[in-house]
Amino acid sequence: MTMQVPLWLYFPQKNQALQVIQLPTDNHALDGFNGRYVLVGYLAHSHCQISPLYGPEYEMVPSNSLGFSNINLPIVGILAVPQGSGGTGFHTVYERQLNDGDFLRVVATDFCRPDASGHPSQVWLLHALDPVIQFHEAPFPYGFPPPPIEAAPIPHALQLFSPALIEQELASLIPSATQSVDFEYSCYTDDSLMQFETTPLEDFAPINPVSPVINSTKVFHKDLIWRGEDTPIDNGYRKAINRLLNRSPWKRPLFVTKALYVGSYWVGLQNSFEYLEKLPEALEKDKRLLSNCFLMATDICHTTLQELHDNPETPDGINGVGCDVLRLTFAKYIESRMIEMRKVIRGCIRSETGFSGTARDDQDAKVDYYFNLLSSDDRNKVQQAILEIVQLHMFSELVWVTVAQQSTGLAEGNSQGRIADLFPEQIRGQDGLLGSGLVATLLTVIYHAFHIWLPEKTPGHKLSAMNRIIMSSLVKLYSTEYQYPQFHEMMRKLPFIMLTNVLPIDPKTLEPKATVNGNRLRRMSDLLPIVTYAMDHARPNLPNAVFTSVHSERARQEVDISCFEDGP
Repeated sequence: MTMQVPLWLYFPQKNQALQVIQLPTDNHALDGFNGRYVLVGYLAHSHCQISPLYGPEYEMVPSNSLGFSNINLPIVGILAVPQGSGGTGFHTVYERQLNDGDFLRVVATDFCRPDASGHPSQVWLLHALDPVIQFHEAPFPYGFPPPPIEAAPIPHALQLFSPALIEQELASLIPSATQSVDFEYSCYTDDSLMQFETTPLEDFAPINPVSPVINSTKVFHKDLIWRGEDTPIDNGYRKAINRLLNRSPWKRPLFVTKALYVGSYWVGLQNSFEYLEKLPEALEKDKRLLSNCFLMATDICHTTLQELHDNPETPDGINGVGCDVLRLTFAKYIESRMIEMRKVIRGCIRSETGFSGTARDDQDAKVDYYFNLLSSDDRNKVQQAILEIVQLHMFSELVWVTVAQQSTGLAEGNSQGRIADLFPEQIRGQDGLLGSGLVATLLTVIYHAFHIWLPEKTPGHKLSAMNRIIMSSLVKLYSTEYQYPQFHEMMRKLPFIMLTNVLPIDPKTLEPKATVNGNRLRRMSDLLPIVTYAMDHARPNLPNAVFTSVHSERARQEVDISCFEDGP
């Protein structure tokens, strides 16, 4: 029988972690590899999984603390894993991109140690993790090929303590599983939601939390089958479909689907910039994301796919339209919302928001200054740009328009509610900071807006590459509050943002939407400072929330993989 353990390899020169494909004829995932590979740590990835991460021994540089110093992946923390000898191994846990390991970050712990970078990191005890987290033990803890048992070396990623110490000191400190997790987390990949255009929903009620489930139900339906590439629909046909939504049972499910879909990209759980660049892997992930968001929306709206299938939309003179056609209305949706965000940025540059002087030369110079810092190969300059940009009013405006502005119909009785209230645990983390995935997305959009502002053919990074650079730079900013107190102060304030703290900028006019007594547009001097207050950390919560709906207590269905496989 083959060993089906998800196993990843790290490539230092490319700074990439790739999953090894194990064939049915392979005895294990490393079968057929030449050379020697060492266990460099573990990787936190999709669906609450923690898997072993190996690297070629000749390329790895041992760290003075724990692991290897030339791994540039974001660090989640450290995992304490019992060893067969009775001791405990301490392994650095990495993630491919920010937020992949959030399911581990939300687990409370009382321990810390220096990680591979030498910085203090949380330590999680394997036995104290919630059962929802799947841990895959390294098949070769001492490297591959395995050395003789009698001479098995201690790998750099592992520090062993005597069994006596573990039993007497560490084991007595292990908390129970019920103490280790502040709230349930089922790892469905979506987060905050961008404000989207729609007519008000007359009866859209806040979502009541449901009992969390560990294993999602696989759903197969002919309407969910996705073969090949979709053909864009005619604009006239699209408008006819949209007109019918207001009197169709599809109205609410598509409203929620659109919210879940765009929000997943905004917080960086799927890379919107790789999707816009039409990278093949990103396009395949997009199909799964959109389908799974639709399934979740049907559950939220207390309906089923079959009920909707039996009530298709019927534009005049056209046969009924179901899920397979309605999903085409999502084409270019992410791109359209990005354009709106860039218009808000442009409005902030042109308006008196404190970005620069009012003269065009002053605006050009400031845009050029930030763009050059972000484009620099010097990571310190990139971090300096981030530290300055998040303090700009422009950044607050983007936070407002993406997650904090109120939308009619999200609360019961057609009342206003904030989209962010649907995803409190992702918008505001356990540490009280604004989610890093959202921050990275907004900073990348700002970079793009700056690039467009500059003269044509100004050289710069691809957005997918810039997003990775920003995410990597944020790791240090988030992990070292003592070095960046102003950054942490702003990240704690932003989840409290309200309408009184923004203009806000209208993407159509590039000017403030709000007026003062109906006589003049709102100015910066009219804005109030963001007010913060103590919050209950027992559950994920957002300040100023109309309602709270924990997403991890809603994800219960997932589209069967066979719906996306190529076939006749």
